[in-house]
Amino acid sequence: MAPFHRQETPSDAIGRQAHAWVRRLASGQATVADAQELRRWCDADPRHAAAFARAQKLWRDFDPAGREVLQRERASTWTSAPSQRRVSRRAFLGGALTATAAAVTVAAVHPPFGLWTPASQWGADYRTATGEQKRVRLSDDVWLALNTQTSIALQSDATQGIHLLAGETEIDRRALAGKPFGVIAGDGRTWVRGQARFEVRNVDGEVCVTCLSGEVEVEQGARRQLLTRNQRVVYDARGLQAPTAIDPANVSAWREGAVVFRRTPLSDAVVEINRYRPGRVVLMDEQLGRNVVSGRFSIRDMDQVIAQIREVFDVRVRQLPGNVVLLG
Repeated sequence: MAPFHRQETPSDAIGRQAHAWVRRLASGQATVADAQELRRWCDADPRHAAAFARAQKLWRDFDPAGREVLQRERASTWTSAPSQRRVSRRAFLGGALTATAAAVTVAAVHPPFGLWTPASQWGADYRTATGEQKRVRLSDDVWLALNTQTSIALQSDATQGIHLLAGETEIDRRALAGKPFGVIAGDGRTWVRGQARFEVRNVDGEVCVTCLSGEVEVEQGARRQLLTRNQRVVYDARGLQAPTAIDPANVSAWREGAVVFRRTPLSDAVVEINRYRPGRVVLMDEQLGRNVVSGRFSIRDMDQVIAQIREVFDVRVRQLPGNVVLLG
């Protein structure tokens, strides 16, 4: 008896084409002709644009594995004629996809498998990679410590302020007096007018400001909040929240090479793990993500957290190529 083969449906074909476009987009081999063809393909049917956005999200979630597939296929797939002019990933994003707003948003804000920097961080003067930390001297009076996955742009006068595009930084302002020093993050700004040490974290649309010494003033729109030692405030789309007291030992654990979880929802812990660990941890079970995890872990060995999750919650852990780990 001949083997049974499922007939490919129109939806299957569209999905296969969308994944091919995503691979092409990230390959660095895209041409102007490709860009024009992708625009026509997305405009031809709303299902095409939707499939393209889904394909990018899937490849982004499994980015290391996707990168391996991409490397294997580069030699045999999407070969361009020598006469074709190639365009950069940024130009490809900026020109070819303008007709499909949803696809542009996904590609520029969340690049497939992290092969290039998000559009919001293109102007960074200082940047750290996953798991990397860096110390920067802006002037005799201002020192910065950059945590993992942090991007910072300098203001026109570096001694007057910085723009924290993403990530987390500690600012050590040593001047007793002088011009105010400001840190823009999200839709707010933090000011220090004298000697102070404070941290600003800007991750996933939420900004957290922590005062470790001295005084800092946080503003968002018309609202202002003065912070003193060991106080923290958060602001996001919901506004500027009330300050809370903090344990400085836990807040600054990253400066000592550690990450601390205190009854942290597992879903949030996975997000933090992915900031320090190369590859990606993917939580497959939403209910599992509601459990809480506690502990202090070295940022150089985040697999310790995965081992504890497996032991405590008796959860299935699957290892995939490219340091991809599936939980649940």
